[in-house]
Amino acid sequence: MNLNPRIFHKLMLLLMLPLFLSCGGSAKKHYVIAVSQCSEDTWREKLNEELRIAALYYNNVDLRIKSAYDDVKLQTEQINSFVDEGVDLLIVAPGQVTISPAIDRAYEKGIPVIIFDRRTRSDKYTAYIGADNKEIGSSMAEYLAGALPGSGRILELCGLSTSSPAIERSEGFDSVVATRPGLEIVAQAHADWTEEGAFRVMDSLLSKSHPQFDCLFAHNDRMAMGARRAAAKHGLDINSIQFCGIDAMPQKGGGMHLVADGTLFASFIYPTRGDEVIQLAMNILTKKDYKRENQLSSALVTRDNARVLLMQNDETVRQQDHLTTLRSRIDQAASEFNTQRIYLLVLLVFVVLLIVACAFAIRAYVAKARINRQLHDSMSKQKAMTEEMERMTQTQLQFFTNVSHELRTPLTLIAGPAEQLLEDGSIRGQHRSMLQMIQRNTRILIQLVGEILDFRKVQNNKATLRLNRFALSDELSTWAEDFRAAAARRKITIVVAASGSTDTSTANTDGSMIIADRDKIEHVYFNLMSNALKYTPEGGSITTTVEHVAQHFTITVSDTGKGIDPKELPHLFERFYQAQGSIGGTGIGLSLVKAYVDMHHGTIEAQSEPDKGTSFVVTLPDTQPGYDPANDQKAAPRVEDKNLIDDNYVSVDIDANAAADRITNAEDFDSERPLVLIIDDNNGMRAYLRSILKDKYNVSEAADGKQGLEKACREVPKLVICDVMMPVMDGLEFTRQLKQNMATSHIPVILLTARSLSEQREEGYGTGADSYLTKPFSGSVLLARVDNLLRNRTMLRSLFSGDKKEEAAEEQLGSRDQTFINRLRDSIRQNMGDSDFTVERLGEELGLSRVQLYRKVKALTGQTPVDLLKKARLERARLLVEKTDKSISEIAYEVGFTAPSYFNKCFKDEFGVSPGGLRERGSQL
Repeated sequence: MNLNPRIFHKLMLLLMLPLFLSCGGSAKKHYVIAVSQCSEDTWREKLNEELRIAALYYNNVDLRIKSAYDDVKLQTEQINSFVDEGVDLLIVAPGQVTISPAIDRAYEKGIPVIIFDRRTRSDKYTAYIGADNKEIGSSMAEYLAGALPGSGRILELCGLSTSSPAIERSEGFDSVVATRPGLEIVAQAHADWTEEGAFRVMDSLLSKSHPQFDCLFAHNDRMAMGARRAAAKHGLDINSIQFCGIDAMPQKGGGMHLVADGTLFASFIYPTRGDEVIQLAMNILTKKDYKRENQLSSALVTRDNARVLLMQNDETVRQQDHLTTLRSRIDQAASEFNTQRIYLLVLLVFVVLLIVACAFAIRAYVAKARINRQLHDSMSKQKAMTEEMERMTQTQLQFFTNVSHELRTPLTLIAGPAEQLLEDGSIRGQHRSMLQMIQRNTRILIQLVGEILDFRKVQNNKATLRLNRFALSDELSTWAEDFRAAAARRKITIVVAASGSTDTSTANTDGSMIIADRDKIEHVYFNLMSNALKYTPEGGSITTTVEHVAQHFTITVSDTGKGIDPKELPHLFERFYQAQGSIGGTGIGLSLVKAYVDMHHGTIEAQSEPDKGTSFVVTLPDTQPGYDPANDQKAAPRVEDKNLIDDNYVSVDIDANAAADRITNAEDFDSERPLVLIIDDNNGMRAYLRSILKDKYNVSEAADGKQGLEKACREVPKLVICDVMMPVMDGLEFTRQLKQNMATSHIPVILLTARSLSEQREEGYGTGADSYLTKPFSGSVLLARVDNLLRNRTMLRSLFSGDKKEEAAEEQLGSRDQTFINRLRDSIRQNMGDSDFTVERLGEELGLSRVQLYRKVKALTGQTPVDLLKKARLERARLLVEKTDKSISEIAYEVGFTAPSYFNKCFKDEFGVSPGGLRERGSQL
C-alpha cells in the first residue's frame, strides 16, 4: 500500500473535525459582561446573586462583578480597567454622580453601558433600569400623611448629597410633605448610606439641642436602624417614634423582617430584578429591540402585608433553588453527553488511526524489504569495489615494486661511474660539485627505492625480524653521528642522553641491552632524525633520550621546530599521508616506521605544540620471542659518508651562501647581467639552477614563496624561476601576489613543477605565470626560456619611446602595468614645469622606492626615470616651439629647465636641431 502523505493529512483532518466541533460546542459568540457595584450590602448581594443565576441561562456569557465599597476613586479605576480589557457590555451602579467621566469614556469607546439603580449627570449611556426614586419618596410621604394621627414632626435622614437616589427621594418626599399641613420636616441630615454612618450623624445631632420629632424617615433601612440605635443611646422613647426606611429586603435581618416584627414602622420595596438586567443586556448584545428607560415597579411594606410578602419571597427562593438544581443537573447531563460523544469520536478516530497505522506498517514492511534488498545489493557492490580497490592497490604496489627493482640497475650504473670519477683527483671545481650532486641524489633515490620495497613487504606480511642483542644507547649514539655534519652546517645541536636502568627483571640482566632487529630500529631512528633535522630551524636542537623501565625501552626524539597541528597528529602514521606544510617526502616513511615498531610489539606516538616543537616517543620491549643467540650477528662496520643524509630540504643561510655573488645597491647593477631570482625549497635544485644561470645572469635565491616575495619586492629582478610545491607559501600564491603588486607586476615568472596535467598548467597560467616547465627538464631548455622571455621584454621596451606605436604597445601590458604607465605619465605631465621635481618625488607619488621605480621603469620603457622625465619635457618644449610665439627662455622655464643654455643643448641632442632653428624652419614652411 502506497498512501500519499498529502492524502493522509487530509484524511486525518476530516476525521478530527467532528472531535473539534464536539469540543467547541455551538458557534455562538462569547460575551463578557462586567458589573461595577458602588458598594457592598445586603441589597447588592441579592442583586449580584440574581445576576449570576440569570447568567446561567446563557452558555456564552462570562459575568465579572467588582465592588468599589463606596470608594468613588476605586470605582473609577475598576471601570477603566474593564474598558481596557475590552469587555462587551458594562453594567454600572454609580456611587456618586462624579463617576460620570469614567462611564462616558466607556460609552465613547463603543462599549454598551447600562446604568442601574442610580443615575449620573451625563446622558452617555445605552439604557437605564431601576425604580423611580422620586415616586418612592412621594409614596412614603403619602403613606405617612395617612398613617400619622393628626400631625407629624418628621426628621429626614438622607443619603449622600451627591447621590442621585438621595436627591430624587428627597425631592419626592419633600414635595408631598409641603402639601400636607399636618406634616412638618423638623430637621434634615445626610449620611453615607451605611448603618454606622447614620448612627454617627444621629448621635451628633442628638448630642446637642435638637427639635422634637415623632417620625424618622431614612432613605434606606440600614440608616433607619442606625438612627434607631442612636435614639436609644440618648434615651429617647423609640417605641413612640415611627422609624421608616426603603429597601424592604426579604433576607433575615432585612427591612421586610424588621417591619414584620415592628422594629420599623414601614419600608418601601426597592427592587433588584437581576434577571431583567441580564435580559436587557442580552437584548442589547444580540441586537434585539429594547427600551432605553426601564422602570422597575415597587411597593410599600407595612405590618399588614409584610408576612404575606415574606411567604411569597420564601416560595420564590425555593423555586429559584429548585431551578438552580435542575439547571445543575441539566449541565451535568449535557457534560456527560458531551464526554460520551468525545469518547465515541476518539474511539472512532483511534480505530481509523489503527487501520491507517496497519496500512503504514505494511507499507513500511514492504519498504524495509525493498531497502534491505537494495542495501544487500549495495553491500555486495561495495564489497566488490573494495576487493577491486584492494586488487588495484596490490597491482599498483606490485608495479612500483617492479619499477623499483628495475631502477636499481640504472641507479647502480649511475652511482658506480660517479664514484670512479670522484676518485680521480684531477677533477675539480664545478665538475666535482656536479659529480657529488649526482652521487648524493643517486644514493637518496636508492634509499627511496629501498623504502618502497620494504613497504611492499610489510603490506604483504612478508617482512620478518632478524633479532640481535645489542646495546641500544650505544647504537643510538653511533647512528646520531651520521647527522652531526648536516646539523653543524645549520648550527643545530644534537644531544643523545641515556638514563640509568631501573629494571630488576632476570630476563635481561644487562639493563642497556635490547633484543631487536638492529636494521629496522636503525631505519626507525634514521627516519625520525631526518624529519627532526628537516623541520628544526637554524640554532635549534634535537634531543634523543632513552630510558629502560619495566622491561621496556622508551626512545624519545624531540626537536625545537615549528610543531604540528594537533588535528593532524592522529593521521601522521597513515600510509601516503602528508601533513599540511610538509617539506618533501612520499608519505610512506612514518607509515613504515609504525609498521616496524608494531612488528616489535611496541608503540609510537607523536606529541607536538605549534611553534614549540615535536616529540616522537617509541616504546619497545627489551626482548622478543624467538631470539636465538646462535644467530646473533654483530653490527657491520660503518663507513663515514657525509652524503648519506638527505639535506636537500634542510634550510640553509641563503644570503651567506650567495655572499660572493651578491648584487650591489646600484640601480643598474644588472644592466649587463640581468638579475634572476630562484625560489625552491630543495637546496640541491637551487644549486643546480644556479650552476646553469650564473655564467649569464646574476642569481638571487629564496627557500619559499614568502621569502621570495620579500626579495622580489626589495631587489626587483628581471625574471623569477619558482617551484610550485613549497612550504609556507607555494609557487601559485607567490605568483598571484607578485602580479598584484604594483612594483613587481611586470616581472615574468617561470614555474617549475612535477605536475604535468593540463588542468594543473591552466591553474599556473591563471595566476599570471609567463611560462611553465615540467620536471625533469633540460638546462638548455631552461636557458632558452629565460632568454626568450627577457628578449621579448626587450622588444616591448623599444616601443616606449614616444612614437605612434605607444598606445598599441600599452595594450599588450597587463592591467596593473597599464595603470602604472598611466599614473607615471600623469605625474610627469602635472609636475613637468617644476624644476625641483626629482625621481624621489616621482617615486613617492607612485608609492615606490627609488630602486623599485628605476628598475620597473627601465624594464617597461627601456629608459631610466631621469631620461624619461627629460624626454617628456623636451617633447613638450618642441610642441610649444612649433605652436606658440613664446621665447625660447620662457619655454625652457615652463618645461622645468633652470638654464636656457642647457635647454638648448639637450634640445639639439634630442632632435638634431636647436629650438631657434626649428622655429625658423617652421616659419619658412
